[in-house]
Amino acid sequence: MSGGFLEIGMKVTLGIQRENEECFFPSKVEDIISDCIVLGMPMKEGRTFFVSLDEKINVYFPKKGSFYCLEGLIEDKKYDPIPVITIHPIGLPYKKQKRSYFRLKIALKTYVKLPNSDDWSQVYTRDISAGGAKFSYSSMIKEGSIIEVLVPDILDDMSLKSKVVRTEKKRERHINIYDIAIKFIEIDKSTCDKIVKFIFAKQRELMEKGIE
Repeated sequence: MSGGFLEIGMKVTLGIQRENEECFFPSKVEDIISDCIVLGMPMKEGRTFFVSLDEKINVYFPKKGSFYCLEGLIEDKKYDPIPVITIHPIGLPYKKQKRSYFRLKIALKTYVKLPNSDDWSQVYTRDISAGGAKFSYSSMIKEGSIIEVLVPDILDDMSLKSKVVRTEKKRERHINIYDIAIKFIEIDKSTCDKIVKFIFAKQRELMEKGIE
């Protein structure tokens, strides 16, 4: 039922709904049996992430320049010799456009330029997606502020106009006590694709190192 889209050994991302958000986990197609697909079990911090039988799960993957989602139901779980889940697709893969949902927790050297300033300040991201990012900063930045953001590891010297959507004070820290959440604005498809490609590559790298 996957229509030949998925292949054994293919890297994918699993989407699992928890409360009001979808959680994402890197995974791999371990086997394809008749109309069922065997996938590496979702892992978090080195431990298996609990899923229930008959729970709905989304399988995201890139194919031929497009981005797809396959919906399925979990019908089996096994832990030996490796932890896997078996899903039964409940439809054909379809193109998915909401790539900004894929968020990677990673510390990337980043530069920000605040309103009415010509200077760039160096910060480090706490996470990033194709739709925005979060970084730590030494002082509060007012919500609604428009700032410039430069992420050299992904976009070289191309900066992104961004809007501050949330500022959180972390009292347990002694430095960079504010987390600044931003939304990229005026971002084109090509730039979005570069960020998504980077996120998937980093996820695969972490899987190969055994870090989930």
